[in-house]
Amino acid sequence: MAAEKSIVLDRYGMALSIGCAIHCAVLPIGMSLLTASGLAWIAGPQFEWAILACTFILGSWRLLKSFVRHRNPESLYLFVAGLIFFAAAKMVWFNFPYNEAWFMAAGGLLVATAHLRNLRLCACCHVHAH
Repeated sequence: MAAEKSIVLDRYGMALSIGCAIHCAVLPIGMSLLTASGLAWIAGPQFEWAILACTFILGSWRLLKSFVRHRNPESLYLFVAGLIFFAAAKMVWFNFPYNEAWFMAAGGLLVATAHLRNLRLCACCHVHAH
């Protein structure tokens, strides 16, 4: 039962990260549409920080727990790389068009890949009982 819950959490983490990547990639293009449709709150900083907080909490908890069990750091490396991209997006280190969107989308895809890698790693546990 706990293993099924872990798989579900990884799937939620992956979906959240992919949603974050899509949100950040499409936001610069769809800004006027969001304002016109009354969905401007999606472009607000509170929504973005809430997604980042959920991504960080869920990913940290799930991937650290998996690392303790499997001692395979690949998922953690991908997750940390995604967090570095998130930090780079929020800092003003680079100055090119839509830099925040590019870095946030890349970070979201890296975190989603970390969860996918973790799902595959944990699927092995269900086949081979530890």
